[in-house]
Amino acid sequence: MTEQSFPVIEKPLTDDQWKSVTLGIGDGVLDEGGNPYRVTLSNTGDSVTVETDSLKGFNHAILRGFYHKMDAPITLKVPAVTAETTYYIALQYNPANSETPVKLGVWTNLDFTSGKYYLHIAEIVRKPNQLLTDAKLTMRNQKITPTIQVDREVDLPDPNRLLWGTRAIVWRENKEFRASWNVWSPIGGQRIALWGMPGWSFTSGSGGMLVQPTSDGWECKANATVQRAAESYTIREWSVVGTIMGPEWYPPYRLFGLGVYRDQPIQVQLATNGQVQIKPMGGASLNITQGFSFTFDFTWFAPMDPNTAS
Repeated sequence: MTEQSFPVIEKPLTDDQWKSVTLGIGDGVLDEGGNPYRVTLSNTGDSVTVETDSLKGFNHAILRGFYHKMDAPITLKVPAVTAETTYYIALQYNPANSETPVKLGVWTNLDFTSGKYYLHIAEIVRKPNQLLTDAKLTMRNQKITPTIQVDREVDLPDPNRLLWGTRAIVWRENKEFRASWNVWSPIGGQRIALWGMPGWSFTSGSGGMLVQPTSDGWECKANATVQRAAESYTIREWSVVGTIMGPEWYPPYRLFGLGVYRDQPIQVQLATNGQVQIKPMGGASLNITQGFSFTFDFTWFAPMDPNTAS
């Protein structure tokens, strides 16, 4: 046989043919936002419980083209050991199990013979004389993430109704996003315009603000050169220049920096309400005249709201 094509009209597919047809789907958890297949450890009976999705009430996944679903928590035994041992919590595809080809289980070694295959859920490294709750638990969290395409960013659908991690290509605007934290998070960061401040202007070389999602929250970088465009005034203490961003990007603590005006150093502050403030050094007075300028450059992490995470 040099060539083969299937399905054949009006003929069933074999297991191997079905696996080939669905191979492009990939292997992974279908995550709808409620932390599916999460693992909790208990010293009572040396047991591990695989919980269900907190939003949907069930877990589901695909492995080698075969679907797995569980609608109630499953408890597995992880016995004490006499030597350091790695336990693998996984879904196993076993073609010999015709009724339930994919099942959840725990193994100390993974047997890939006879067509068996695995989707790792978690790994537990347990040492002798160690409580199970003290063992090292590592979640693997392999997920299936589809890709969609829209014309414009405004055409993006509600991310709550898609699988977590779904990638979206906005082809007319050359942008790419992923569904995360109930929002469309830009991949590679997104540049956001700083708010204008009355009596001040940004110079043409100002960078603005770049935000991108990380495991620690939104990483925010703001830098700009600000120039006085209105009447003069004199300051001696902290003076508000203006607010440069909305509350979703506020830093969790005050940030301080230094600026220079005509060889005179000045203090620059980004407050927790998004305000840029300046102050002369050493209690001196500073005359803010038209054309006065200073530069700020701040980096911080704005927290994401865990109550709206998906």
